[in-house]
Amino acid sequence: MRFSGPLAALGLAGMAVGSWWLAQRDADAPPAPSEPAAAQPGYYLADATLEQTDATGRVTLRAHSARAAQLGDEGAIRLDDLTVHYYPEPGQDWLMTSASGVLPPAGRVVEFAGDVRLRAAAAATATGAVVRTEHLALDVDSNLATSADPVRIEFGAHTLAARGLRADLKRESLRLESAVNGTFTR
Repeated sequence: MRFSGPLAALGLAGMAVGSWWLAQRDADAPPAPSEPAAAQPGYYLADATLEQTDATGRVTLRAHSARAAQLGDEGAIRLDDLTVHYYPEPGQDWLMTSASGVLPPAGRVVEFAGDVRLRAAAAATATGAVVRTEHLALDVDSNLATSADPVRIEFGAHTLAARGLRADLKRESLRLESAVNGTFTR
């Protein structure tokens, strides 16, 4: 079947006018709102080791993390499966581990969370004391490790439980804050 003549021309003209009208209607419509972009980490590292040094170049802190990611624009770093060696003085080595942690942009305080353990690195024997808690903050400027959470100290067959601690890692002293309770067995 073939179209020709005035009817075909009228049909083509109608289609052209209809197309033009639809195009104009879409051009006048306000733009569709765009979806907000999901916050992306500034960077992401796997199997990362971060070091902090003092003014002389001596390493004062070495943090190893299975995964490190910058949190948004604020610059804090989230660390998963965290192991930190802290060296407040030459010859001193404190070992802290946790499920996760956060290192703020200034790098002054390391925040540990989830199954936190603190001990002298040299005390790897069965009689070495281990401090356990759920949250711990290490202030590297003041050499203090603090927690307001329940704390358990295990050394050999003995245990001490308390709420809160303040440990001066440079002076190798620890103070339990409140509700101290102990068990000593042979």
